[in-house]
Amino acid sequence: MTIAFAYWRTNRQQYFERFQWEKSGSNMSRSNSQILLAIITITLSVFASAKEISRDDASELMEECQRQREENIAPLREQAIEDCVTKQRRDREYCARYNRTFGNARPRGNGSMIPGLFWDLPVCQKADAADRYFKANPSRHVYTLP
Repeated sequence: MTIAFAYWRTNRQQYFERFQWEKSGSNMSRSNSQILLAIITITLSVFASAKEISRDDASELMEECQRQREENIAPLREQAIEDCVTKQRRDREYCARYNRTFGNARPRGNGSMIPGLFWDLPVCQKADAADRYFKANPSRHVYTLP
């Protein structure tokens, strides 16, 4: 009886060891291939969507941002001038001088800044990111947009 039990125990142990090895081997190769596929996909998507810009391109991007911001701010500035003339009964030249920086960043009384208008435009976000990168890395000549 002990010989039969020992034989059964040995065979059972070999069966479970083989089963575990096959199970872990198949899962391992499958998970490795999934990880490899994910890495390749992410790498290709980064290279496909990345655009490199130089310092000159960054300055052109900032000019485009300022142009788009000015287009969006101009009607609001005109409305502020009209409100100043009609509601406060001020001279138009005074109101134009007072509102000439309307939409730009300005300081608060506690020293913090009120952000300017329309910096959330996509071109402005790219221009700001490039500007910050080139200020932080003065020796770099190319920036890769995210």
